[in-house]
Formats: sequence, C-alpha cells, structure tokens
Amino acid sequence: MQNGVNKVLLVGNLTADPQIIPTKTGTSMSTFSVAVNRGWKNKDGEKVSETDFHKVVAFGKLGEITGTYLKKGRKVLVSGRLKNGSYVTKDGSKRYTTEVILDDFNFLSSRAKKEVQAEVQGELQAT
Repeated sequence: MQNGVNKVLLVGNLTADPQIIPTKTGTSMSTFSVAVNRGWKNKDGEKVSETDFHKVVAFGKLGEITGTYLKKGRKVLVSGRLKNGSYVTKDGSKRYTTEVILDDFNFLSSRAKKEVQAEVQGELQAT
C-alpha cells in the first residue's frame, strides 16, 4: 500500500508578526497565525462571511526566513502538512491542537513579492 497524503494549502493574512522560538536542540522555530476569510450567500441571498485562524509552525532555515520576512497583515500562501497534538493544562484538563507544519510559502502582496521573494528563494535554495 502506498503512503497517504497529508497536504494543506492556505491563502490568508498573518494576524501578527511571527514569533521566533529557539528549540532545545538549537534549531530555529517560528510560529504564526494565518486568518483565512471565506464568504457565501445564505438561503435568503444575504452575504455571510467567516474567518478561520490557523496556527503555522516552521522549523530550521524556513523558521528563520519566516521570522525575518513575514509581517502582520501580509497576504501569503502557505503549504504544509497537518499535525495533531494534545497537552494537559495546569488544571488537569486535556486540550487538543492542530497546526500546519510549513513546507513552503509565497508572498501574495505585490510589494512584498517584489521586495523579498527573490532573496527568500535564494536563501531556501542555499540550504
């Protein structure tokens, strides 16, 4: 049997600047949230919208690059895989999480694309 596929693509805007967090092993890691808006018309023909927020995690060189170049409000396309996890809070209750582990990203705003896309691609290819 072949391996399964775990792939996600999101187009949205960063809700805040990425946070860079050093890991215990010394690898760089950044985390950020992407807001994805969607809209539709309900049965009465009224416009309805909804926003979903997705936590994204990037490791290594990609973590450094996202921490440097991504900024709050910028529109990006992120691709990666979903990872589910859980943890226990201080009061003993169990919480579940879902994150996108980043494989790649692209700037979608023209200003950011012109300014840094070539530089980012150069850094990614150097690794």
